[in-house]
Amino acid sequence: MPGAGSVKPRAGLWRRGRGGTMMAGMARPATLPALLETTAARNPRGAALPGFDWAGVAGAVRRIAGGLAAAGIGPGDRVALFLPNRPGFLLLLLALARRGACAVLLNTRFRAAELAPLLAGAQPKAIAVARDFPAVDADAILGSVPPEARASLRLAIGVDALGEGALAGLPVLPFAALRGADEADRSTPDADCLTFTTSGTTAGPKLVLHRQRSIATHAQDVAARIGTAAPGAAFLAAVPLCGTFGLAAAMAALAGGAAIHPMERFDAAAADALIRREGVTHLVGGDDLLLMLAEAASGRPYARFAFTGFANFHGNAERVMAASAALNLAVRGVYGSSEAQALFALQDPAGPHAAVGGGTPASAEAAFRIAEDGELLLRGPSLFDRYLGDEAATARARVEGWFRSGDLAEAQPEGGFGFLTRAGDALRLGGFLVSPEEIESFLLAQPGVTAAQVVALDGRAIAFLIPGAAYDEAALHAACERSLARFKVPARFVTLAEFPTTDGPNGRKVQRAALREMARGAR
Repeated sequence: MPGAGSVKPRAGLWRRGRGGTMMAGMARPATLPALLETTAARNPRGAALPGFDWAGVAGAVRRIAGGLAAAGIGPGDRVALFLPNRPGFLLLLLALARRGACAVLLNTRFRAAELAPLLAGAQPKAIAVARDFPAVDADAILGSVPPEARASLRLAIGVDALGEGALAGLPVLPFAALRGADEADRSTPDADCLTFTTSGTTAGPKLVLHRQRSIATHAQDVAARIGTAAPGAAFLAAVPLCGTFGLAAAMAALAGGAAIHPMERFDAAAADALIRREGVTHLVGGDDLLLMLAEAASGRPYARFAFTGFANFHGNAERVMAASAALNLAVRGVYGSSEAQALFALQDPAGPHAAVGGGTPASAEAAFRIAEDGELLLRGPSLFDRYLGDEAATARARVEGWFRSGDLAEAQPEGGFGFLTRAGDALRLGGFLVSPEEIESFLLAQPGVTAAQVVALDGRAIAFLIPGAAYDEAALHAACERSLARFKVPARFVTLAEFPTTDGPNGRKVQRAALREMARGAR
């Protein structure tokens, strides 16, 4: 990547016009409490969370904020949310925002070694847990975190029905006890709101801090773009809310007044039944999640969706688009990150690039440009404030007012951009810079190839494959030689039962760094 001060536009500056991005007749709330109260006033009896309408959500949040105040949690404090997708997650997040406190969002798949540096860096006063969530033994996991890393914690909040108790030596405040008097709104647009955790696939995980304004305004921009204010709109929260992919969509549902149906753990059959029973219209997910849902649907189409945003984590875009057409899922590629928020950009579902991550920004105030080396640079109201406790990383991420995404992209003739790959994953082959997805998509179209990942070693492509019943390496190599430039033809094909992956807050991702290590070890 170019150094600071050397970024030049390759495709010029692109900015959306101002029409059509804000919800008609609405003011622009700049905090989450103001956004919630606006939705509750506009749609008080609309379905919100299971057991709640929007007026009920607003009332519960005011009372929970009162309980937080009584527990000594106030403006500037941080509270870690180590919770699955359940109504209490969103209620507590909104109540913390009302208190002017900051939520530190933690993936429930994290264990002690991953939690320790995050807790040490964030210094939360409390941690919210679900002791009845069978996938997580919160007491054992937190107890395994070194005491110095969790020294800031004063109490645990049990977002469950188990009552009082203790957790790793901390007193547990039951969620049911967080029902104080209605608390005044202490939020401000510039107050710290929440942190996401980066995946750490290319470097150590970082805490990405957003202020209230960025979360609230982005929610409204996305709501207007994907239609969550439409009568009967309903969002299936199947992706973890601790990550930006799930949370940005949920906040857009809140901004529009759509019903939100959280799933603690994704189960394709249960999701299929819920979609049909509740009339779900909005969904986000990775390609693996959507293909599991399609299998559970068994070819039975849904009532037409308004929006399904998908991330092509595993190179299955063509299969996802075919499933979308068969099931009425209205799938389109989207783009985002913890720093810019998910759904920063969205493709036109009827356009030629619907299967590609990227598109045009959701916000009228957002802009992008592409540097000479192909890196995507972003600007707009949805961007993060800083990496918590890491001023050097914050400075490196910005140049001349632009956020350096670390992604390679290309401008699309119709407007917007298309994501190519992470800059660190781009292949240098035969002196040319090549996106691995270009070769992977060709391999996936060949008989007997179920999944494909390509890395570079010594200037040559190495293909890792999950083979199917019809796999024939000689025939695959011949097809590559017939159809690909010579420098793109893989020097080796390595078959695996599965790819090495890492669990991130936005879905499971292939570890290309691990594949590169495997390629070096198999010389």
